[in-house]
Amino acid sequence: MDQVPGKKLQVDASTLEATYCQPCSHDGETLPAEAYCTVCKEFMCFNCISVHKKIRMTKSHTLLDKSSMPSTMQDLTNKEVSTKPCNIHPEECIKYFCPTHQTLNCGHCSVLDHQSCKQQIISEIAKAFKESQGYKAMKQVIVQLLEDIDACVSNVDENTKLVKDLGEREIAKIRNYRHQINKYFDEREQTLIDTIAEMKNMDEILLKSLKPKCDNIKTQVGEIKAKLAAQENNTSQLFIEAHISKNLLEGLQLRLAEIKKKNTIQQYQIRNDPATESLLRSRTGLGTFEKFDTSQSLGRRYKSSRKSTTQNEGERNTKTSDPTSNVQAVRDQNTTTSDPTTNIQAIGDIKATQSTKMFTANTVPEPPLNPSGSQTSAKPKQKTQNTVSNDLTSLKFTTAPDILVKPRSDTENCWMRDILLLSGDRLLLSDGSKGTLKLVDLKTSSLMTEVDVQGCPWGMCHIPGDMVAVSVTHSIQFLETRGKLILGKNIKVDNGCRGVGYHNGNLIISFESGKVQKIDMEGKGLNKMSNMSFKTPWYLKIVGDDQTAAIYVSDFTKFEITKLDMNLNILETFKNPALRLPIGITAVGNQLIICDWDSDNIMCLDLPSGKMTQLLGKEEGIVAPFCSCYSQQQNKLYVFLWTSGDADNYVKVYDTTPKLK
Repeated sequence: MDQVPGKKLQVDASTLEATYCQPCSHDGETLPAEAYCTVCKEFMCFNCISVHKKIRMTKSHTLLDKSSMPSTMQDLTNKEVSTKPCNIHPEECIKYFCPTHQTLNCGHCSVLDHQSCKQQIISEIAKAFKESQGYKAMKQVIVQLLEDIDACVSNVDENTKLVKDLGEREIAKIRNYRHQINKYFDEREQTLIDTIAEMKNMDEILLKSLKPKCDNIKTQVGEIKAKLAAQENNTSQLFIEAHISKNLLEGLQLRLAEIKKKNTIQQYQIRNDPATESLLRSRTGLGTFEKFDTSQSLGRRYKSSRKSTTQNEGERNTKTSDPTSNVQAVRDQNTTTSDPTTNIQAIGDIKATQSTKMFTANTVPEPPLNPSGSQTSAKPKQKTQNTVSNDLTSLKFTTAPDILVKPRSDTENCWMRDILLLSGDRLLLSDGSKGTLKLVDLKTSSLMTEVDVQGCPWGMCHIPGDMVAVSVTHSIQFLETRGKLILGKNIKVDNGCRGVGYHNGNLIISFESGKVQKIDMEGKGLNKMSNMSFKTPWYLKIVGDDQTAAIYVSDFTKFEITKLDMNLNILETFKNPALRLPIGITAVGNQLIICDWDSDNIMCLDLPSGKMTQLLGKEEGIVAPFCSCYSQQQNKLYVFLWTSGDADNYVKVYDTTPKLK
């Protein structure tokens, strides 16, 4: 149909620069625009505006008057149209931005919630936003976030591999640990079986040797009997044969008595090891897991990376962290793990006269001797065992298996006069019952060897060069202890010497008579105290270095401990109602361990304060304690009793651990 002349819309450049009512233009009319609908994006005349406000579907649309509507059609043609639907009104598109509420709105939202707000048309402000610093910063955030995500993925991959490697390594360690434990118990089982076989074989050999001897005696007695029977009709000849046979019978009786004496077998039974019993009851057998703080938090690492990038905006940090650093941190912390076999303790021992092969774990070599002859407490290069507090009163004492020190050939009970800790996990014992020095291996809990001395051995002390001085009745016997026990020179002193100590090339000796004397290493007297100062000073110990060295003497009939300087001058005495018959004393740091034979107590004297405290008593199995020593490396206390019974043949052993607070 032909258009009416003059009414046809000519869309050219001049037309786009003007404004007219667009709904009317569809009918061929060109009427001036009086308003602009922001929803329909059309210019309207007065009539169209009136209709627009009445129609239900469009009456809520926002209309801009001449003062705020676009000035030309060209402005609308160049503007980009938003197609993003509104979350609240999906049928509407987002077209406005409210700076007050910082929200994106459609036309409905604008009418309902933002009538009083001065909103901005997104299409008008979008171009400026694209060139703004805010948009540039957002793009940088996106780039950094992508880098962080890539780094996170990389580290997740690294940690995934670490988790796998860590699990495989720890499982391998557990299985290796279990293998060592199995091997250890197999060896212990075989050792015990071999010990039984050895004792059984010895008994069988002995019994087999006795039977022919009995048969031989029986044959000889039968011959005597036959000779006497043959002469019963001839009394004179019978008398002669009887007289001859009498001496023979007496000899045969003695031989039979010897056979009866030897006809004894070794009685023994397995005694379960308390440490193994404790292990069987433990819920942490083989070990537990300790978690390490290896600073592997991904967030922490990425935050650090983000901070570095922010400080160097626009530049990429060339110093990236080593991705294996976290793995190495775990490895470094695991390199100090101690040998798992050090947690295994002895499976048991046999309290028999046979020296039994034993194994004791967690053994640490004793420290070297200092120039004064006493043991130093120098720290080892690598600590292989946790040591407990030097304060003896803060320790808990737990009974451990006793050590048998009486050989099976001995008929008398031991009477240990002193006990000394040697290097190489050994104990030196002076046994007054037979006049011997005994050497005990603490690794196997067995008697190694014995050495006879001329007299009754009593006190002992270290001297430089792996040597020991022993007071023996009326002399001082020197003994080399580096390997086997080798007797050295012997210097004569007055009779009845008891305690002995070494300091700076001299010996301090106490005597049963009450005298205390200082001599040189050749036996020349240097100084001595009057016999009236003490009554029975059986034991003494030298405590301290060159500047603070002092002598401590126990006098069991004066019920006190006396402190002397190195010139034998009395400095101080220590008494306590619980101290009734103090016998053996030993020094541990600035404390003395005192065996009180009468009260059945082991006391601790703190030398700086003079305070005396009970460490052990009858409740812990202490009866008539005579002498003791303490190993700070093994955390063990060794005690000898003098009960005139079977208990005298054993070293009592106590493990020490810190008391719970």
